[in-house]
Amino acid sequence: MAACQHATKKADNDDSQLTIIAINDVYRIAGINQGKTGGLARVRTLRNQLQANNKHVLLLHAGDFLHPSFNSKQDNGQAMIQTMNHLDGQTDAFDGDMLVTFGNHEFDKGRLKHVDIMNGLLNQSEFTWLDSNIKWTDNGIASDRLKPYVFKQYGDYKVGVFSFTTDMAHPEYIESFDDFQQTAQHYVPILRQAGADFVVALTHQPMADDQALMGLPDAYRPDIIFGGHEHFAQAETINGHWILKADADAASAVVVQVDLAKPKAALLPQIMPLSENIVPDEDTLHLVNQLNATIEEQYCIEHQADARCLQQIIGITRTELVAEETTIRRFETNLGNLLADLSKQAFQECGADVALLNSGSIRLNQNIPAGGQIIAKHLHEMFPYPSDLRLIEIPTALLPKILQHSISNWTANGHWLQVSGLSFIHDPTNEEISHIHLTKDEDALDEDADGTIRVVMPFYLLSKNTDQDGYTMVNESMIQHCQANGSELKDLLIDYLNAHPEGIAPLRNRRICNTTRDHCLHEH
Repeated sequence: MAACQHATKKADNDDSQLTIIAINDVYRIAGINQGKTGGLARVRTLRNQLQANNKHVLLLHAGDFLHPSFNSKQDNGQAMIQTMNHLDGQTDAFDGDMLVTFGNHEFDKGRLKHVDIMNGLLNQSEFTWLDSNIKWTDNGIASDRLKPYVFKQYGDYKVGVFSFTTDMAHPEYIESFDDFQQTAQHYVPILRQAGADFVVALTHQPMADDQALMGLPDAYRPDIIFGGHEHFAQAETINGHWILKADADAASAVVVQVDLAKPKAALLPQIMPLSENIVPDEDTLHLVNQLNATIEEQYCIEHQADARCLQQIIGITRTELVAEETTIRRFETNLGNLLADLSKQAFQECGADVALLNSGSIRLNQNIPAGGQIIAKHLHEMFPYPSDLRLIEIPTALLPKILQHSISNWTANGHWLQVSGLSFIHDPTNEEISHIHLTKDEDALDEDADGTIRVVMPFYLLSKNTDQDGYTMVNESMIQHCQANGSELKDLLIDYLNAHPEGIAPLRNRRICNTTRDHCLHEH
């Protein structure tokens, strides 16, 4: 991440100064680490602090907040909308200085039967949703909260904002998505010709695509991109223009001050951590706690359990369980090893050689400290999606291609694999893998050898009804008969915790050796 700076001192000419706050990929209204990091109450505090010293403050959200989370499985995202509505400190008042766009997970409820749910959430929103590149089907999504672009007037100056949402999700109520080039070529000239002094793109797509967008000719290039999707803070410049993303769950926020009188002046953005340095806003925190308590209580009632069923202790970990996303989506971790090992063991009788788990399916986004209790809610948050597994058989030569995709675009993406039954060296600098070694064999993998490998994978990576996280080299036709097919990873973990009441202590044993931090060649 590039080094960033920022100053928020009172501007000499308030009408020309615009402060922008941007967040992205916020799934938990209370944040993470038992509420010590992130969360929307801290976003409210930050907004308050900046508004105290700056006349014009614009709040942006670059998508992914309705789903997936434990709360959204219970209420379809209503608690999130209620909390976001409170980010201006008012109830039942439209917030003209808050703009959001759609992330791919906004479409987790993607069937036509979900249109009423989606429209209800949009209509409850006290802020504007941007849908610049989305073409909705007829008689589908419709709300006066939807806008293709927005103009904001600050004194004598105009700011134009448009959006872009990745097409990786394909809900039934969307006819098509324009690509980022079409979108920019359409909206940037419209905004410029209408007098925009500064053009903002609010995007939800991979950084590589944001970089390509910022690399377009000047006539179609925004002045700045605030993005989401990767879950970790990034700051890059292309052609002298910033592309900025914050950490997931509001563990940080991007803050930029723009002098609209000098729109071509160099910007000095800041990635601001939102942790114990920021005291959560009291009113917002009260709302968050109230919403969470209500959802947990209703869940326990519906499951005919004790009112505090989600606080039930399932197990204890004697070593820190590493599940924070910027780590588990880029490196081997002890939790990833444990889950992959449990998956492989479940299919042992069917001859499983290897287990491969996409880390995007492990969504706890916080570490559980050594000596910490693993409670029921941890498991629900860890696996908000079905975690059902299948056994497939693949040609030996296909395994390196699968692993190569795992390390591609190595920026904490969910397609990064946690593995069991093999080891390899990962060189992120050169984007290479080498020394692939199956645990069952003494010699390194011969990619030219005949034969097959039996692999356990989540069904999501095989299904014809998903994007497969890009693993299109495998498919449902490869599934082998096995009684363990359909096993849920969450259930396997619960069984393991129950079998170890004394506590668990999984280890990272360098089955994925990273050349930037490990002594790989010596060890292999």
